[in-house]
Amino acid sequence: MIKFFRKIRQSLLTENPTGDRAGKLTKYLAYAIGEILLVVIGILIALQVNNANETYKSSKELDKVYQNLIQEFESNQFALKVGQDQVKRTKKGSLELLSMMGRADEFQDKTDIDSLIEISLFWPTWKPSNFVLNELRNSGKLSLLKNTKIINLLFEWERRIEFVNDWNARMEKSSQEIVDFIKENGSLRNVNHTRISIPGSSFKTSNIVLFENIKFENQIDEKVVYTQFLQREYEKTNHLIDQILDESRKK
Repeated sequence: MIKFFRKIRQSLLTENPTGDRAGKLTKYLAYAIGEILLVVIGILIALQVNNANETYKSSKELDKVYQNLIQEFESNQFALKVGQDQVKRTKKGSLELLSMMGRADEFQDKTDIDSLIEISLFWPTWKPSNFVLNELRNSGKLSLLKNTKIINLLFEWERRIEFVNDWNARMEKSSQEIVDFIKENGSLRNVNHTRISIPGSSFKTSNIVLFENIKFENQIDEKVVYTQFLQREYEKTNHLIDQILDESRKK
């Protein structure tokens, strides 16, 4: 198109070859100004095309970022639900143990005490992935997200994970303390022999004696408290994931 306009101007310049000097000068000035305008127009068109290309690339890259966020948080949510089931199971078993403290002999023939103790030892191992968020931060691509709400949600996600990790650590410590207590005062082999497919202890001992020890009761009670707090933190975290997924799907 620029070449087309240039040919028109050249043809106008060659008209009236016998004209006066002033007329020729005017035409030369018009030609020079036209050349400048064509260069400016060409630059503007090039910039517009380049901006359009950059906008397209940014849009595609942003789509990829949201796709990755959705994939990662869907995976995190699935794993979290598994952790929630573990917490419920541990809490239920620990509450049943508490109900037997000081009178376990009443349940000895009706309840598999060792299996209940084993259930109380478990704690969730949910470790969410933060690969996408870390990659966005490290690469500087976090600025691609123009949605202020999702940025705030991602910052809240990091704080929430700190709370969850703290309660996970407390649950692990509580479980280890119960294991250590059983090592000193009962039979750990009787607790876990079914899981590891070996016979129970050959010693004539029963973990029923643990239920007459106030320290064991305190440890199980602590485990129940921790499961309740962790259960609450997991629920809040699941709600936060729902919000992040909703905003990511909106784009």
